[in-house]
Amino acid sequence: MKMGGFFLPMFQRFIKDRRLWLFGLTGLLAFAVARWVFPPNSGFHLVVKCGYWLLLVNVALFGRALWRIVRDHNQAWRPGKADFWALILVLAAGSLWQAHEERGFKILSDEVLMLGTSMDLHYIREATYPIRATDVQGPFQVLQGVLDKRPLLFPFVVSLIHDVTGYRATNPFYVNVVLGYVFLGLIYLLGTQTAGTRWGGALGVILFTGLPLMAQQAAGGGFELLNLVMLLVVLWLALRYAEHPEEKSGEALGLATVLLAQTRYESALFILPITALLIWGWAKAGRVVLPWSFWLLPVLLMPVVLQNRQFASNSSLWEMAGQGGGATEPFGLSYLPDNLGHALAFFFDTSGFQPNSIFFAVLGLLALPLLGIWIVRTLREPHKGAATDVALALVCLGLFGVTALFMIYFWGQFDHPVIRRLSLPLHLLMFLAIMVVMARWLRRRLVWQVTCTAAVVALLIQGLPAMAKRAYEMEYTPGVEMAWRAEFLNRFPERTYLFIDQDSVFWVTQHIAATPIKQAQLRKDGLAYHLRNHSFSAMYAFQRYQVDEETGGLTIDPTDDLGSGFTLEPVWQKRVSTLRMARISRITAIEAEGQISKATEYVEPGPEPLRSTEELQKAKSLYLENWIKQLP
Repeated sequence: MKMGGFFLPMFQRFIKDRRLWLFGLTGLLAFAVARWVFPPNSGFHLVVKCGYWLLLVNVALFGRALWRIVRDHNQAWRPGKADFWALILVLAAGSLWQAHEERGFKILSDEVLMLGTSMDLHYIREATYPIRATDVQGPFQVLQGVLDKRPLLFPFVVSLIHDVTGYRATNPFYVNVVLGYVFLGLIYLLGTQTAGTRWGGALGVILFTGLPLMAQQAAGGGFELLNLVMLLVVLWLALRYAEHPEEKSGEALGLATVLLAQTRYESALFILPITALLIWGWAKAGRVVLPWSFWLLPVLLMPVVLQNRQFASNSSLWEMAGQGGGATEPFGLSYLPDNLGHALAFFFDTSGFQPNSIFFAVLGLLALPLLGIWIVRTLREPHKGAATDVALALVCLGLFGVTALFMIYFWGQFDHPVIRRLSLPLHLLMFLAIMVVMARWLRRRLVWQVTCTAAVVALLIQGLPAMAKRAYEMEYTPGVEMAWRAEFLNRFPERTYLFIDQDSVFWVTQHIAATPIKQAQLRKDGLAYHLRNHSFSAMYAFQRYQVDEETGGLTIDPTDDLGSGFTLEPVWQKRVSTLRMARISRITAIEAEGQISKATEYVEPGPEPLRSTEELQKAKSLYLENWIKQLP
């Protein structure tokens, strides 16, 4: 039966369902209000104030729906010997990642800003990252925050960990440690389900274990692993819904898709194939299934639309000036040839400076065309195969869409240190392609066993040496600089100083007062005030220099130049890359408004008489008010 012949009778029934019309109009109204009615600033303020609470509702509803599904699933599940060995495989693979990677920020400034957002969600329940903070009155207080362009689900999850365990700047790393094991477990589960054999699950785990890019994400503070986990959760729920298009499975799938849309920007694309799957499920069930929670979905999606309006109101957020190489539009077909070349350079690099897996790439790229043919056949005649085939085909179609979007993105070079992570959805698509092709065209058990053996050999020959050397990580200068900042914190743990740094948010998330270079230039008088009043145990500046290969002289990066009036004493210097040095200096004096303020190690007591309690309290109040005003 053709797709049209299947849908036509149900389409006639759908158009008579008033609930469906009302639901569609509600969704269109919510989108229109978020996209065009709200002024940008009002919309951003709404996200700041309501983003946490809407996500809390979404996560709570999804947790309830998922529990109902898992409870029913577990009633029929009895663990056996094979499940024990699967658990051992997953634990060994995840531990291998952790053994070879150092926990730390891998992608800057994304991960630091998301940590900052999680901190504000934890402290003040606002969806911002801090740019000004102080502890002059005792507790650490955020004075000013900014709405980030990045989706909020990962910072929200980290903020929940802050709520339970207390705020720690290292919490994102441990969230990703757990997500790494969850991801591998889901890969085994879905590999087994889509391939029809446990060898498929084992092959999937081994393939991803041998991908150094995954090890990097499992030890970092980014949202890539959460995005992959949510993609796999959506796929698992989609497969279950296709088999049982009932209210419980549809509710869990809808809520999971909304959460996925709030994990990474492009993941909102999956709303389209999942909507198609829900409608297909209604057609299969012979009725429209609209759980009560579905009526909340348009409202829960409004922050996504409102937050994405930042790109329209501030084109600099696309970062085309710094990274685009002359690009004038964020997306265009003209970027496709170059991006394809960079993708091939990433997949088949043999130098060790790319966190790739050549074996994974060869299998996946060979399987992708066959997967495309299978998707067309499946969606053309959805009743001929298993119901789960339709769900799998639609999710794969979404992954193809995400990959196509990256290929026409101005900064879509997979071999770039910042962009490599964008290849992960494609790796997931290649994994599914391998499962589909081997399950339907190469069904012999021996083929699975040989492929698993080859994957282990590839892990030993390429994956483990690459993870051990981590050359792909050492060439990323911002990551090296950030690790050095963390090392400074370990050497000087008192945290009573102030840092002047372009990446000031890092220090704020460590509960250290900080200000950007540009702000320090504009508020030199405020810095002089604090130096004069001994507000901090010391003031430091983080600066980068280029090395002249002929003379060995150092030239300061213009963006790190404090300008005149600052006297600096070098404290620590390190080479972060070829011909590039970084230096941390202590500010010993500031000249502002014709007055020179000097830093002193110890303060000598003066001859001033003691003040009464009332005089001291009044002076303290005035001082605190002025202290905060003078913060740069």
